[in-house]
Amino acid sequence: MLAYLSPYISPASLWITGFLSLAIPVLLLINIALLCFLLVRLQTLSLLHLCVLVLGYPYIASSFSYNPKPVVEEGKTRISVLNYNVRVFNTYAYLQNKNIPGKSMVNWLANTDADIKCLQEFYNDNSSDIFNTTEKLGGETHDQVVVKPAFVNRIGAQFGLAIFSRYPIIYSGDVNLDDIPHQHAIFADINVGQDTIRIYNIHLQSMSIDENKIGDFEQENYLNIAKKLKFGFIERAKQVDNLVQHIGQSPYPVIVCGDFNDLPYSYTYFTLKEHLSNAFEEAGNGFGFSYNGKLFFLRIDHQFYSEQLQPLWYRTHRDVPYSDHFPIQTEYVLHN
Repeated sequence: MLAYLSPYISPASLWITGFLSLAIPVLLLINIALLCFLLVRLQTLSLLHLCVLVLGYPYIASSFSYNPKPVVEEGKTRISVLNYNVRVFNTYAYLQNKNIPGKSMVNWLANTDADIKCLQEFYNDNSSDIFNTTEKLGGETHDQVVVKPAFVNRIGAQFGLAIFSRYPIIYSGDVNLDDIPHQHAIFADINVGQDTIRIYNIHLQSMSIDENKIGDFEQENYLNIAKKLKFGFIERAKQVDNLVQHIGQSPYPVIVCGDFNDLPYSYTYFTLKEHLSNAFEEAGNGFGFSYNGKLFFLRIDHQFYSEQLQPLWYRTHRDVPYSDHFPIQTEYVLHN
């Protein structure tokens, strides 16, 4: 019960709740196993575990989803939104892999059919034939572009967030989430037919954990991991509170995309769910894992949306292996 309550308590106020929320999927699996075991033995104690699972339904729904394709009236405006942490297009030597060069990622993005593309850890170098990505991804179809560099290096290359749109961008800006420059948010007000929607692209505080060291059982290593987790819980809690405040002032329906660096059992996730719906829960199928690494069971990339929108389908592009994240994409219909 303490774990179930933890997503509703800000780690900025009580940091231990961040760790309690991590226990939720493990506790759910344990109770499912115990329920099955006791049902086979016809023991009444199984009712206790059934009650625990019923109370935990919101967390089950955020973990696994099944949604048949909805029926939508003809003539409704549709818009598809792609979200992708591109890991600076594998620019750095230590990220490069001969089998999955950054050029392939850029080409995939340029050829992917999505009306709006929200990219985190974006990289652009106008002097490069490969990484002049603003030009390559903008092209003739997505020439409406918002790029917000977190910083610019000595050769003038940009690192940050980017939004590419097929539709006109009438206004854009950035959201000051906290004092950490690499974790921030941008938004763009986009005209779609007769409607306007606001797209947020966000990158919240990273977990900053080297997954290769998770198997290192040295006490010092795990203390270091715990400190990084604690810092991340607190920072993301403050960042999402600032984001929600900004969303509340939006004059238009919103879609929030990004690398949240947080699981579907976190304060970050459930704070946004109090105000918006989650695209995976309403239109996805399966588990929707979005992390491409040893911790493959993580879903840390999300899309949330206002009630004026309806998701028709949600897809995790697990066949796109170029980054340490998989792209996610949703098609929405706008209701007037």
